[in-house]
Amino acid sequence: MELAEVFDRAASKLPSVPKVVQELIASFDRDDTDIDDVARKVSHDQVITAKVLRMANSARISGGNPVKTIDDAVVRLGFDALRVLVVASGISSMQVPNDTFNRQAFWRHSFEVANTCKWLAKHAGLDGNQAYTCGLLANIGELLIHVAFPGQSLKIDRLVESGADRIQLESMELGLDLTQVGEELAKRWQFPADIQRAIRQQRNPTAHTPFEPYAGLIALAELLVHLFTHQASPEQVADTLPANILQMLNINAEKLVANLEQGREICLAVDDLL
Repeated sequence: MELAEVFDRAASKLPSVPKVVQELIASFDRDDTDIDDVARKVSHDQVITAKVLRMANSARISGGNPVKTIDDAVVRLGFDALRVLVVASGISSMQVPNDTFNRQAFWRHSFEVANTCKWLAKHAGLDGNQAYTCGLLANIGELLIHVAFPGQSLKIDRLVESGADRIQLESMELGLDLTQVGEELAKRWQFPADIQRAIRQQRNPTAHTPFEPYAGLIALAELLVHLFTHQASPEQVADTLPANILQMLNINAEKLVANLEQGREICLAVDDLL
């Protein structure tokens, strides 16, 4: 199957991304963005404004000091963080016309991966906002596959619930997988090239030259989310951490393990984001 078929099938069913979100996506590679103009445009979209303020006022982000307006959010969080919140709110609000798709579970997992990527970015010396964006979009191809192929997706979901590997099943059933579809969607949405690479290379990041660090963050975050949600002990997590990815990300394993409880709390704190 060709990628074009996935997008042809999904095109008429998937809502378009709001205009202000499209503009902010396009601004990732630009340094001349007018922040006041962005704040004004965001404020004109009541749905996005409400969700962005709810996300900005989560305990993890606000620190207990309420953000009442988009202008407050710019001052409190900075433009880069606000942009990520607007993009996250716009993309996660998309409705999927598929009764078998568990939207809540999908976005919960996506936000958990995003939170964990941002936390890991601090240990790796990487940009936290970009890491968050990569984590949020890591599985966006799965959403598109559900829209394009609801019958096959339901079959794949049932097998995944039994412990099978989603990417392997998609490849066998459809001839492509969520990383390929996600990369193409990020390209069509005009996300930066390193975000596109991170989505595509997340399955086996160390096999690619040059190494894309944000792909490594996604791979490590997916592993940690699985361990955190299954209540693995610190000892079990330490034994499972991939030494090669940690080394390539310049992450100190001992420091990471020492802060696992903080990572777990950050990973699972998504209720305010949904």
